Amino acid sequence: MRYTTWSSDRMFVSYHQYYLQGDGFLTEYQESDTVGRIFAGNSVVAGGPEHLTVRSGTHTGWIRLTTQQCAAEPPLPGPEWETVVDVSICSTSGQLHLCCWGGDVEEDAGNFAMAGEGWYRVRVQARGRDEGDANQGDDPVEEHVLSVWPSPPQPDVVHSASDTFAREHYDPARPAPEPIQP
Repeated sequence: MRYTTWSSDRMFVSYHQYYLQGDGFLTEYQESDTVGRIFAGNSVVAGGPEHLTVRSGTHTGWIRLTTQQCAAEPPLPGPEWETVVDVSICSTSGQLHLCCWGGDVEEDAGNFAMAGEGWYRVRVQARGRDEGDANQGDDPVEEHVLSVWPSPPQPDVVHSASDTFAREHYDPARPAPEPIQP
């Protein structure tokens, strides 16, 4: 499988968040409720056209983050990943960049809309969110993998949700959210 990887042991998160954001997000879309949809949805990620919000356990500090730009769906990870969720996002600009809270772009991570305008699937894998929530130090204790590949829109899929935040907010009896159309 062909893919591009970017990794950092020092990805800065604020207010438990980091993002994928497209060029048209701030000018064309007024979606401001992704955090609410995380709490009422799959517990880790929500998005709409040109944006995606990921919730970390770490409030403000550093996490380890690996990103993968994939040609097709990657294999599911093993049981060491506490929370694993797939969601759909639409890029109307053909640009999706990794961003920190406040808008700083991680330029080295590249453009996640590698096939241009259209729909993508995003898998968020997280472990250590409980430890991250309690971490007051400068060393990251939480790790995420963000994989993105071209794919038609589909409802959210929760493969696993076993950290404390997921157990408190994810309800498997609730219908899976549908992707938000542009």
